[in-house]
Amino acid sequence: MIFFVVFVIVHVTLVFATGALNNLNHMYAGRNDDSWVGFAFFAGSLVIMVAGWMAARPIVLRSLASLTGSVTR
Repeated sequence: MIFFVVFVIVHVTLVFATGALNNLNHMYAGRNDDSWVGFAFFAGSLVIMVAGWMAARPIVLRSLASLTGSVTR
């Protein structure tokens, strides 16, 4: 797990160090320019990821799991 976290930190650092807007546009917007469209998609994906992480509590997961079957303790 430590290796994975270090890999992600190094990778994100390299993406931002070598031209953040251009790299984010390539990854998120499919564009080859320095506009802020890719950054907007990146920021939106971060917001969704943090919201999902915060919502991953037993009460929320239990209610979602009960939609597909019975949930027992």
